[in-house]
Amino acid sequence: MSDEVFAPRHDLSDRFLGCLLGLAIGDALGMPVEGWDPDAVRERYGWIDTYHPRVAPDGREIEAAGEITDDTEMMLCHVESLVSTGGLVDPENTGMRFLRLYHSDSRRFMGRTTITSLMRADETGDFQAGTGGENAAGNGVAMRIAPVGLVHSAGRFNPEVFVREVMRAGLITHSNPEAINGAIAVAYGVRLLASGTVPLDVLIDEVCSFIDEDNVARRLRIAAMHVRSDEDRERHIAELQRIGTSGYVAESVASAFYCAVAAGGEFRRAVELGVNAGGDADTVAAMAGALAGAHAGASQLPLDLVEGLAGRAYILVAAPSLYEVAMQRAGLYVRLHQRG
Repeated sequence: MSDEVFAPRHDLSDRFLGCLLGLAIGDALGMPVEGWDPDAVRERYGWIDTYHPRVAPDGREIEAAGEITDDTEMMLCHVESLVSTGGLVDPENTGMRFLRLYHSDSRRFMGRTTITSLMRADETGDFQAGTGGENAAGNGVAMRIAPVGLVHSAGRFNPEVFVREVMRAGLITHSNPEAINGAIAVAYGVRLLASGTVPLDVLIDEVCSFIDEDNVARRLRIAAMHVRSDEDRERHIAELQRIGTSGYVAESVASAFYCAVAAGGEFRRAVELGVNAGGDADTVAAMAGALAGAHAGASQLPLDLVEGLAGRAYILVAAPSLYEVAMQRAGLYVRLHQRG
């Protein structure tokens, strides 16, 4: 497969938009229940299938319904940077955009590892010294990496360049090997689905054969063993609890892939499973939404979830710009191949 030169698909631009909108939709759906136990989600909301505000214990509204968090904001930093560099990952370019978020109200959403790394980068100017150690095995890279997968979904696929680009994007904040491997898994999954390279039912196997063998791969295989495309919500939530939905990258990445595959191509079901399973709900649903959106395309996303999404207007502009960059980059690869 890596030796093929893929012709641009007529619906690839739709898949780019579907991926980015899908990530943001999952993020916004899960925002009010981030960190909740699934029983608490059920007791408060029954089954979440629409946007809700985040409220404080005293009932005050903290975040409006449909609001996005750092998952989407940092993803859009990648989009902006990739567009400005012609599709190449530039850690300083991206890192400076992250720092703008770090110095804004958006910092309240960021995880500890991301904050620590950006604080250090702000002092040193080094955007390749992400935090390591076992406490840095979070999903902070995997949640935002989808645009890199999209850029590599058109034209000749070079695995070495792809992995290097994901690593450079990840090392801005994380140097833990599992955190990077989880990001490679999500980016590669997005690439496969956006390009139409594989069907959903073999997605996890293809990803596991590409990434390093570690806890991320092992949890993904557990997800693949138990996933079934049906509408049994209770069984799916139980399986997601077995896999894990915490911020630990091996758990949340595997759960996101489970949601996308178990939904059988139905976007709404994919993100609903990620949200209602509790835990790091916004990030699991964001990654599931990126995968399911890349597979379905924007034209298949539920209109109510698109219209109720904060920041949708910006994404509607950003996605076509990223698509144009990917097409230009793909054309360059094809011409170089023909000359050789």
